[in-house]
Amino acid sequence: MGHWALLPGWVSATLLLALAALPAALAANSSGRWWGIVNVASSTNLLTDSKSLQLVLEPSLQLLSRKQRRLIRQNPGILHSVSGGLQSAVRECKWQFRNRRWNCPTASGPHLFGKIVNRGCRETAFIFAITSAGVTHSVARSCSEGSIESCTCDYRRRGPGGPDWHWGGCSDNIDFGRLFGREFVDSGEKGRDLRFLMNLHNNEAGRTTVFSEMRQECKCHGMSGSCTVRTCWMRLPTLRAVGDVLRDRFDGASRVLYGNRGSNRASRAELLRLEPED
Repeated sequence: MGHWALLPGWVSATLLLALAALPAALAANSSGRWWGIVNVASSTNLLTDSKSLQLVLEPSLQLLSRKQRRLIRQNPGILHSVSGGLQSAVRECKWQFRNRRWNCPTASGPHLFGKIVNRGCRETAFIFAITSAGVTHSVARSCSEGSIESCTCDYRRRGPGGPDWHWGGCSDNIDFGRLFGREFVDSGEKGRDLRFLMNLHNNEAGRTTVFSEMRQECKCHGMSGSCTVRTCWMRLPTLRAVGDVLRDRFDGASRVLYGNRGSNRASRAELLRLEPED
């Protein structure tokens, strides 16, 4: 079976997205339901749980899985960050495709991106990658801003870094952002078919792009700005930079083959078996 794919950095030297052209019968599932929280207000980041009531102060939170709601309860302040990251991802998607025939249209309600999500096309791959990237980016930044109770700046880089600089300051917590993003975003994917693999693949592509675009920033110290010594930390890229990278890889999609031996069931490990078509 042939599929379109953009393979990630751990498969090839270039991070790519994956696209699965699946039969219509396999298209409909609950992928991306969590996108419905895009307009959640920060004041609703309070989830009450009781034995007699299923939690929800905000109707759109019903779109979240049990695991996603648990992650929000365990990380006070993070719902606003997730919602904000999704909003930023939508804006970035619209910007990147503003001059294209498909310009990332969105709708209100639980089906944010419409029916295109049920198709195995390049646009779908970009949607999954940029929304995953948006959550990772926003959560990592919110940690360093002190907006989430369960995380802070990444203080692991400390001490000398070079002859005229040392680690210090407040590095954006990309590791927490990636970990939370993987737990939250990927838990919304259910199934064992090829579409499931492609969606997980593209989610990871978005997170990996945020990580790979991290940059070192420094501040000079010394008399009259002489920069005798510098203090440096790691800073997130702008989401625009992430969107530019993902859009370039969207344009460079390549077709791959997946040998499913007559079955549509697959495992995460089998994602590594994607092979470019000659």
